[in-house]
Order: sequence, then C-alpha cells, then structure tokens
Amino acid sequence: MTGCKSSSVACQQPLHPEVPGSKLQDSASTLNRLTVATGGTEKSWYRCIFPFGIVALVIGIAATSITFTFNVRELKSGRVVSVVVLVFGICLILAAFACWRVRREKRRKKEANVSMEQGTQ
Repeated sequence: MTGCKSSSVACQQPLHPEVPGSKLQDSASTLNRLTVATGGTEKSWYRCIFPFGIVALVIGIAATSITFTFNVRELKSGRVVSVVVLVFGICLILAAFACWRVRREKRRKKEANVSMEQGTQ
C-alpha cells in the first residue's frame, strides 16, 4: 500500500502477490467474466461502433447542411460542432471498416493454416 490515499480495491491489493500464478489466474477469470457479461462480443467492437458511426454521420450531415444553409453569424460555433460530428462519424465508420478487414484477414490466415495442417495429416 504505497502512496494510496483511497480505500478502493486497487489500493488494498499488495504490489507483489504471494502466489506467482495468481495474477495470471486473476486475468483469466476477469476475461471469462467479461465474455459471460458481453455474450462473447468483446472482440467484435467494430460491430458496435459501426451503427454509432452511421448515426453520427447522419447527424453531422443534417447539422452541417442546416448550419451552412443559413448564413447567420451566430451559427459559427454550430458550424464547427456540426463539422466535428461529421468528421467523427466518418472516422468511426473508417475505424470499423479497418478493424473488420483486419479481422477478416486474420480469419482467412487461420483457416488457411488449419486446412494446410489437415492436408498434411
């Protein structure tokens, strides 16, 4: 308990556990709990950010078109916010697409390795 002034669980745990494998077991049980809680979707977060990206993109397009249609000086901050939301939506969609492609490539490589191993046996 070095330098902790809080009574949180992280502060109450010792820095060096007594059992060498307990840290590994702790992380495995945490991962199992996460899998149970999320239904096994913790590795597919790109499926979650894609709909948020679509919603942000639609809101960004609508807000940008509205704020740039009216040439009012008071809407300058609204223009900035609408463009930021538009760019944020585009970034979310691009990140989801990039993660989907990487995951697809990993799956293809894994399937190719499995088929090669089955072919040699």
